[in-house]
Amino acid sequence: MRTTSNPYAVTNAEDVGSHAAKNFLATSAAWPLCSRSPRSPRSPRSTRRAERGLTLVELVIVITIIGVLTAAISIGVLQAQKRANLGAARTACSTVRQATMQWKAVNPGADCPTVAQLKTEKDLDTGFNLKDPWNNPYNLSCDSDEITCTSAGPDRKEGTEDDIHVPQIDTTEGK
Repeated sequence: MRTTSNPYAVTNAEDVGSHAAKNFLATSAAWPLCSRSPRSPRSPRSTRRAERGLTLVELVIVITIIGVLTAAISIGVLQAQKRANLGAARTACSTVRQATMQWKAVNPGADCPTVAQLKTEKDLDTGFNLKDPWNNPYNLSCDSDEITCTSAGPDRKEGTEDDIHVPQIDTTEGK
């Protein structure tokens, strides 16, 4: 039995019992002396290239591409979040308005309730959030037959263009 430094070499040709194995043993003995192993089809040049790794320019290009993709995805996510918050505030205002209409039907002579009062009296679900997505309270107003729910909107300032009103206020009347 012959030992070599090649971990892949067949060391006992009689156990294998073939002519090909004997030829392989003859060539594998010289393996540590040559620059290429019989199992590696790489040339010395490609081996050096693989050992060298990425150049600085290649690395900068990859990082730049990752940064551009991250920025594009972030912009899309932020816009989707803004639309979702607006939709959630409109839906919550509609829910508050419907609960107020039901409350007014049961309490016809009473003043307009607060959102907290509607939640306390279980006209709104106990898990209902009393504040809009921007952490401002919903405002209710009961004028004769009309019930309006408003939210300050994303800028958190009352009376601006991004305020949420349910029912929707017609802004084309004055134009």
